Amino acid sequence: MKTIITLQTNFWNTSPCIDLLLNNKIVKQINNFESDKEKIVSFEEKNTELKNELTIRRKGKLLSDTIVSNGNIVKDSLVTVKDIVIDKISIKPLLHKAIFFPKYPEPWYTQQKQMKNMPPDSYSYTDILHHNGEWKLQFELPIHIWFFQNINVSI
Repeated sequence: MKTIITLQTNFWNTSPCIDLLLNNKIVKQINNFESDKEKIVSFEEKNTELKNELTIRRKGKLLSDTIVSNGNIVKDSLVTVKDIVIDKISIKPLLHKAIFFPKYPEPWYTQQKQMKNMPPDSYSYTDILHHNGEWKLQFELPIHIWFFQNINVSI
């Protein structure tokens, strides 16, 4: 299974760190992004599993990577999933099927809980990783069958 992932980062301080996992196995690690530029990452894995999970794990974002002024974020560090191609099939129209599980920074998260302002445990319909955490996409092989079975549901 050949996979090509296009990511774009926007940061002002330090490059985001990303682990790419297929079925809980790390297949690539990236930490040399350039801000406001797309980075294409590819890997090939022998895979005979019918059901699969692709995980994009963001790590290393510090509280200091986000600058807030007057309650507004003025500088931040973001990772955007632009496209994923599996075995020559772009699944871009189905990226919304992924779920992002953020790991919120401390002490911000504790402060939010104390104010009874609980951030969600997960986000659906997002291709932007604002926080550290895991963006997980479940899919099946062969990819073209999964794609067409799911694209019809989305329309």
